[in-house]
Amino acid sequence: MAKFKSGKKLWFGVVIIVLVALLTAFNYSSFRAAPSPDADEYVSSGVYSAYVAGPLSLDIGALARYIALFILMSAALLIEFRLPKKAETAVAWAFFAAGPFLTFEAVKLIIGVELYATDIYFTNLLFYAVFQVAVFVFTQSTRLSVCVSMVVWSLLNLADEVLVLIRGTPLVPTDLYAIGTALKVTNASDWHFNANMLSGLCACIFLTALISQFRVVWAKKWLRPTAAVCAAAMCTFGCVSIYGIDYESYSTSTFDTESTNNVNGTALSFYINLRKMSFDEPVGYSKQALESYLGGYTDETLSGSEEDLPNIIVIMNESFSDLGYLGRLRTDTPYMPFYNDLSSKYPDGRLLVSVLGGGTCNTEFEFLTGLSMMYMPDGCYAYMQHIKGPVDSMASYLKSFGYQTVAMHPFYEICWKRNAVYPFMGFDDFVSGEDMTDEAGKYVSAERWEKGFGDDVEYIRTLISDSYFYKQVINQFENKTSDRIFIFGVTVQNHSTYEYDGDDFETDVHIQRPEGEYPRAEQYLSLIKDSDEALEELISYFEGVDEKTMIVFFGDHQPNVEAELIDELAPDRELFVNSFLTRYQTPFTIWSNYDLGLGSYVGITSANYLGLKTLEAAGIPLSAKYQMIRDAEKIAPAMAAWGYYDPYTIWNDRQDTYKDEVLNMYNFYTYWALNDQ
Repeated sequence: MAKFKSGKKLWFGVVIIVLVALLTAFNYSSFRAAPSPDADEYVSSGVYSAYVAGPLSLDIGALARYIALFILMSAALLIEFRLPKKAETAVAWAFFAAGPFLTFEAVKLIIGVELYATDIYFTNLLFYAVFQVAVFVFTQSTRLSVCVSMVVWSLLNLADEVLVLIRGTPLVPTDLYAIGTALKVTNASDWHFNANMLSGLCACIFLTALISQFRVVWAKKWLRPTAAVCAAAMCTFGCVSIYGIDYESYSTSTFDTESTNNVNGTALSFYINLRKMSFDEPVGYSKQALESYLGGYTDETLSGSEEDLPNIIVIMNESFSDLGYLGRLRTDTPYMPFYNDLSSKYPDGRLLVSVLGGGTCNTEFEFLTGLSMMYMPDGCYAYMQHIKGPVDSMASYLKSFGYQTVAMHPFYEICWKRNAVYPFMGFDDFVSGEDMTDEAGKYVSAERWEKGFGDDVEYIRTLISDSYFYKQVINQFENKTSDRIFIFGVTVQNHSTYEYDGDDFETDVHIQRPEGEYPRAEQYLSLIKDSDEALEELISYFEGVDEKTMIVFFGDHQPNVEAELIDELAPDRELFVNSFLTRYQTPFTIWSNYDLGLGSYVGITSANYLGLKTLEAAGIPLSAKYQMIRDAEKIAPAMAAWGYYDPYTIWNDRQDTYKDEVLNMYNFYTYWALNDQ
């Protein structure tokens, strides 16, 4: 028997229907058909683009599917069914048995994947089944266990898809450490639902509303605990099966996590990432062996006076790189002429990094700690997961030589958890974007790219400019409280995306070769040109400073620009590892207003060694740790997350153990510093 609900149940259903309708209205553009290639009516938010103007062009298939599911959802919310007890019990058990399949199908609708390989499908299904049975163990309710599973998995996958729309990558375990950062650097206009998500949401609500109406009527009291015990046994067997999954055998990519999710399924992909991020002891790890090895070094002593030590300013410039590393790039105007001139006179080279288009904190982590991502869990963000207490860094080391230590970043202090990490690293102070405005009320809302630090700062596009940031660096230098200062500055001006169309920014660098339309790359190169000019301002100031000062300048990673341009510049990069790794190289140079006594071209190195080179160039005596890193550099002159170059520039993949003792001890030290110290 079916009839309309009444009372609170009816009003609850009406409220849900209205909320879904409003959500659909807010995301109405999701049902627009893809525009023609020459259409230019777009609005962009991060990596999300919606066609919102021009002649009406609907995706009829997507709209029809949504309307059908919306009607079913509304019916399930407004109508209730009544069956005889035995029939209701049978239907409830049927829904319980089908629950994992129904949940997975709703999830597939949300993420827009129609088909998985059979083994992938059933492996993902195992996660849904175990979760549902686990809920049943605690509730002994078939309908509650199915509904909770449906809601939880749907919400997780909706969050996953929202992340894809905002930043182009799905939810991974490390994001759970960065929820605060994610909420801080996005705003309401970033949070969109596409047609698949809206349809999947309706399907989830429909199934939940329908299943919740049928409950098991237990004929005997002893059946309920018996069912719970059986379910517990099934859950245990399922957990053992999940733990036994050969997660290493699945194809995964740290470069294209969205494709990995689409191939392996969100549940399995998340589990694989979770297993791979665990920080296990290195093979053969021994704290005593490490202590004995380091005991073979004698800490160096300062050859002169501390008064002779220079000020050290490090600038890690956001996305600063030379796309010419990839191939023959020609532009109508030079985009980094000052840097090229500077690097021809001072020590310079290429920096091998472990990240592309994001993950800034990992390059930062390597430089400051001297540790390498090669020894870290796959896909991790060191700041978010593995710095949970004091850790030795360049800042804490330089403090022992009388340096004032200051970290600076012209954006929110909570990004990459820097406000928590920097004190653990020994920085005396952290100057963030919130500290760079004189306005009485500092900007604290969740707006991301809307010139959010007041009117008394200088922006390029919507981010604080390098030029303004360097003025803040100079101000810190001029007001230092010690005889010498170490400043570690991370810029933000060149941050993606490169689709800004405001009247206050001009794209003044244009690509002539290879031929094609590359507006994002041209905007990026125009930003690099602005960075180059700002760097000249910074160097010009310190050329006039009487105190010995050294400036280390490098980029954290390359940008995400048009794939077509990358393909044109480096068509064979997938065939040759050295060509592929040019996508993970940025420039660096070490400038000083006094003679360092060093040559010019350094060659290729990596961020974990650049900190060592900084100390050596400054005349800082090396501790046992840094001497060990120096010895590792002789064997592996450049490292990244996936392996290292040997002295002959031959690539070697990362391993569980190495034939060279110092590489194993470097691995031991990394584990000890972050887990066993």
